[in-house]
Amino acid sequence: SGMGHHTIVLAQFTAKPSSRQYSDYETVENAMDGVCQMYEQRLKQLNPNRRKITYDISDLFDFVDKLPDLSALAFDPKIMAYVPHDKKWIKDKVFTHLKKQAAQ
Repeated sequence: SGMGHHTIVLAQFTAKPSSRQYSDYETVENAMDGVCQMYEQRLKQLNPNRRKITYDISDLFDFVDKLPDLSALAFDPKIMAYVPHDKKWIKDKVFTHLKKQAAQ
C-alpha cells in the first residue's frame, strides 16, 4: 500500500527560513494526521475562544497552498531511500486519510 513507511514532513510557516519545521512520523497516515494537526493548531491560534474547531477539506487545502513550503519525504523500501513529495501528493494523501476516518 505504501502507507506504512517512515515519513518526514518539512513545513515552512512564514517567509522566514527560521520558521521551518521538520517532523517525523512512523507512517504516511501519521504524517497526514500531523498535517491536519498543524492546521488545527493554526485555527486555535486564530480563534482562541472557540471551543470546538471545525473545518472543511477545502480550508485545509487552502492552508497547505498558502504555506511557503510544505513537502514530505517518504521512505521507499524498494529503493531503500527517501522519496520527496510535493504539496499535491500531500493533499491527495490527506484527502484519502480523512475519507477513511470519516468512513469509520
